[in-house]
Amino acid sequence: MIRHKWMKEFMHLRSILVKNPKFQRLPLVQAIILATTFTQVAFAQENTEQFETITIVGSEEAARNVAGTATVITSEELEVYEYTDIHKILSSVPGVNFRPEEGYGLRPNISIRGTYADRSGKITLMEDGVLIAPGPYSSSSAYYFPTVGRLAGVEVLKGAAAITQGPYTIGGAINLLSTPIPEEQSGFFNQEFGQDGAQRTHATYGNSSENFGFLLEAHLWESDGFDTIQDESGDTGFDKEDYVAKFRLNSDRDAAIYQELNFKYQWSDESSDQTYVGLADASFKRDPHERYGLSKYDNMDNEHETLSINYGVDIGQFEFDVTYYQNDFARDWFKVDKIDNKKVYGLGNGINNIIGAANGGSLAALAILNGDNDTPVEVKLKHNNREYESDGLDLRLNWSNDIHSVTVGYRDTEDSEDRFQHYEYSQWSGGKMGALTVGPPPGYSSNNRLTEADAEAFYIQDVITLENLTLNIGYRSEDWSITQERYVDSARSAINTEKGYPKTLASDDASLFGLGAVYDINDEISLYAGFNEGFTPTSGGADPEEAENTEVGVRYSSGATYIDVGYFATDYENMFGSCTASGGAVGDCEIGDSFNAGEADISGFEILGQHVFESGDLTFPVSLSYTATDAEFRNTFSSSFWGNVTSGDDIPDLPDSQLALSVGVNSGNGWSGNLTFYSFGDTCSVASCAAGTKIDSHSEVDIVVRREIGENIDAYLTVMNVTDEEDIVARAPKNGARAQFPRAALVGIRWRF
Repeated sequence: MIRHKWMKEFMHLRSILVKNPKFQRLPLVQAIILATTFTQVAFAQENTEQFETITIVGSEEAARNVAGTATVITSEELEVYEYTDIHKILSSVPGVNFRPEEGYGLRPNISIRGTYADRSGKITLMEDGVLIAPGPYSSSSAYYFPTVGRLAGVEVLKGAAAITQGPYTIGGAINLLSTPIPEEQSGFFNQEFGQDGAQRTHATYGNSSENFGFLLEAHLWESDGFDTIQDESGDTGFDKEDYVAKFRLNSDRDAAIYQELNFKYQWSDESSDQTYVGLADASFKRDPHERYGLSKYDNMDNEHETLSINYGVDIGQFEFDVTYYQNDFARDWFKVDKIDNKKVYGLGNGINNIIGAANGGSLAALAILNGDNDTPVEVKLKHNNREYESDGLDLRLNWSNDIHSVTVGYRDTEDSEDRFQHYEYSQWSGGKMGALTVGPPPGYSSNNRLTEADAEAFYIQDVITLENLTLNIGYRSEDWSITQERYVDSARSAINTEKGYPKTLASDDASLFGLGAVYDINDEISLYAGFNEGFTPTSGGADPEEAENTEVGVRYSSGATYIDVGYFATDYENMFGSCTASGGAVGDCEIGDSFNAGEADISGFEILGQHVFESGDLTFPVSLSYTATDAEFRNTFSSSFWGNVTSGDDIPDLPDSQLALSVGVNSGNGWSGNLTFYSFGDTCSVASCAAGTKIDSHSEVDIVVRREIGENIDAYLTVMNVTDEEDIVARAPKNGARAQFPRAALVGIRWRF
């Protein structure tokens, strides 16, 4: 499915640097060309992670001193629960919200400080410093997300310091850290089993010598699913494989000029029986873990491939690295799209229309969903078949002395989204789906198009460290252009010029400024404040999103205690939303179109508290993460995406509060345990909060017990949603109610060697 062309791209990397006039103008590129031409490549073992895993924060200590707001989740913290759902992991980070979907976190919907959560399309997502969205500019929605179970850490950067991480700078950035190459021969094997046929196998092995290092990693994960299909057999789970290989060459540790060359290759494949069809409220009350029989054929198949090549050199006060990367993602989500019977329910034939009508009291619409309608209806299932390509060149130079740490960065990115989507049809009658009939391939339509983007970004940041004061001054520029072609027929024999294609959907630039400061009152208490201009590029149909971000806070750190209390405010000059199949659009709109919402205000408080109590051989780590958010539109308007909005309406899918409270115990004889309580406040799936769109407050509890059964072997038991809560946690995609993950137990064993 993916075109394996990365080897050819690698062979052309140097020619890209040498021949492209855009790159030749950069002194940094001239330096790298000389370095790679004349310098022998070899490595320093003590610096094995210096360039291999590119971080945006660094360490927990660095996060507590950044002139902004930052959080680092370490590998040790990830191992407590062995979570595979990024939503669960990020629940412990203040200011991060999310909208659950299928319960496993396969397609995350993440928000930072009130950004629109759908498909995490308004935050900067990276793995090891490399953008991971399928099309960061042409289609930012993250239908691809790295397998969370293989991660070794997570970094979250908000506020003024996040201006270095774009293109989405209103909320902030999340950088996922892969397993690093070990400094000596080592690895681990983790095997996990659970309910509903859940199995997970995770294994790594690697080694380093003086001048060479490598890592091999495999992660296999599957489940039959916890939902049942009404009157039909079939799984509702998934099967996912993920493999990573890393190689490193490095110079001698005592070399005057330290250098390293890193290769990373990742490949994953997923088949999941997931659907966009949720439940009408009446159906949810009967059984929250039931699926309508008309979703029987729904399935997502996808394949992802990444290659990155990184070269880094450290010369005293100067550190320079360049990364070339290529991401390829192909997927076909075959799922129910429409029911071709408009007269019964009167609102249109989209599944969202039918669920909305059922929630409004239409017995005819509910009968269609349940499959007990009087006459058969035709179900249209669409192959949401798309291929994405993105590649880029990232340059970074850092110079530092006792006072200044100056970082200059440049990124050139090209990405594309290729849609070729057709329908199949089935008769839905008596609670049964008939055989599938293949429809014709797409002609001229939004289902037959190619969108391409070309973007450049530049930033410079100076972190100035004085006696008690740290200043962070940053500037960022973005320049992007997006074009689209639509074809006259399925053979793509010609572009439809009569409709004005190829079209330039967007061509714009932005300049952004950020300033942050930290003042140390004493060794324990620090004050911080920041301001930055935020920005979200648009792919067309709306003006780019612009906002001004402000934050102030205080930090306390002493011994086993850490407390951070902060206030943030985001003043949107021009908020927009993009029409997606997964989002909460209330009317009919064309996928990819953007709709302005104008002014909006989001503000809130963030609290992070951590303390370790001790009693004899026992330690009791306690942590608290809390976010309170107030988010309102400041305009009255109407659109097919946002619906009818009145000034003062709450921004949808953003709970007014979020809490994660964790209490652990560690004994001196190999036993440990942890309990975490999660709580989420009220919200609505649309701004008007009409009937059938309310999401009430809900909560759940997870526990884990771990036992060391050997020098290098741990066994653990995890129980999620201990009290088996069955609340509505989301109403998207398609207006359908979705329940939280039911109570489930997992047992596992981890062997380190």
